[in-house]
Amino acid sequence: MLSAISLSIYEYRKYLVLSLVISLIAIPLADILVIQRDRNRNEMYGEAFWIFGFDIYQMNDTYLVERITEIHPEWNFDDGEHTLPDYLTNVNYEYPIFGLFFFAIATWIFPGAGGLQQLWLNFILVLVFNLNLVLLAILLRDKIKTEFWARMFFGGYFIYGIIMSAGGGKLEPLVDCLLLMSFVLWREKQHGKAMFALGLGVQTKIYPVVAFPVFFLGNPVSAIWFILSLGVTVIPTFFGASFDSLFSHIFNTSEYSSYIVNPLYPGLAIGTPEFVTDPVTFHTWFPALIPLVIYVFFMLYTIRAYLPAKSDFEGKSIRLKLLELKPFYLYLLPGVLFVFRWVMPWYLYWLGIVVVLFDKDKHAIGYMKQITVVGLLYAFGILCNWPYFIAYPLPDFLEHFPLQWWITLIGLFLIGFLTAVAYKIWKWEFERSEKRSAINREAEARGELLI
Repeated sequence: MLSAISLSIYEYRKYLVLSLVISLIAIPLADILVIQRDRNRNEMYGEAFWIFGFDIYQMNDTYLVERITEIHPEWNFDDGEHTLPDYLTNVNYEYPIFGLFFFAIATWIFPGAGGLQQLWLNFILVLVFNLNLVLLAILLRDKIKTEFWARMFFGGYFIYGIIMSAGGGKLEPLVDCLLLMSFVLWREKQHGKAMFALGLGVQTKIYPVVAFPVFFLGNPVSAIWFILSLGVTVIPTFFGASFDSLFSHIFNTSEYSSYIVNPLYPGLAIGTPEFVTDPVTFHTWFPALIPLVIYVFFMLYTIRAYLPAKSDFEGKSIRLKLLELKPFYLYLLPGVLFVFRWVMPWYLYWLGIVVVLFDKDKHAIGYMKQITVVGLLYAFGILCNWPYFIAYPLPDFLEHFPLQWWITLIGLFLIGFLTAVAYKIWKWEFERSEKRSAINREAEARGELLI
């Protein structure tokens, strides 16, 4: 894998330089335009780990801010931008252990909370995101040049990755890195290492677990390494760590949040929350079912292409028969987004990455179409549930943009303009360099001496 990464970095070095330049433009501007609450909160817990250890899993944001401000008031963690919104203030720290270690180590390398440390965290995530681009290039190979769906997916992931790393400071780039590493290792037949990397990914954020059934059916014995990797999470439980909030978050229970922020969630039809009452009451809103109905008809129309023929099962063991269902299983995955109460728009690319597991291009193309349909239904679901979303989730989301709307738009335009300028300079420089190299090669072919 390391050899493949090195070769791909060399092959795509020009594009990686451009990606890094665009990221470095976006980091400081996004830090001004957006309150990156997840990054700030992880920064706080990363610093707190070195003070309180695994006891932070017993603390909610409000309590931790009080404790840590007593020790380091200069860190200014009580500014309201390092904690969850008010309706989540009773939630204890819930991220899996490997994600905590990442931010703890990052804050240890660059200690002392503040603006520069926050930019440092974005920069580390940007480096990880660019490694993800390399890993995707390894997995997609020549399809990036020959297949339209691969280019669309790669371009979409680039935008998503920039937002998650430079613009959001979220954990997704690290999770994707571990997931993509597991895919590369699996393709290289290093099944044990692939399972171990997948286990670390699950212990950063849970969504890489969707690849486990595919890996398990491919090599059941390799699951031992997945189980061994879980020791990263199990061992801290002996030192005070508790993961009750993590399970509440994973299963999106009402104990985690009474808010429903997923417009695809069919439970809105009979249980749309009314927060003007105390305690919270619920009312019916049947238009909330429209996205699900459209999705069901779409799946009924397209699912046949992912079902194996009867002849594909003949003469095969149970394990190999189940492996024949891999395209069917992968194609069903986006449907889980209808199950959970808490689904943000970028969760689409959580499941988008598994497109590289399809063996046939026609299956990958259909999967990308489904991801697009689900994304459109997400936006349509907001319209179907507009009275609820305009009253509660959307105002909360807009609070992440502290400046006036026109200043935010100017900032976004500035990022786009500087990106375009960077691209023009990059293109001019590399074209000039390639032209000079071509002239030198022609001179050498004529036997001329170059000085």
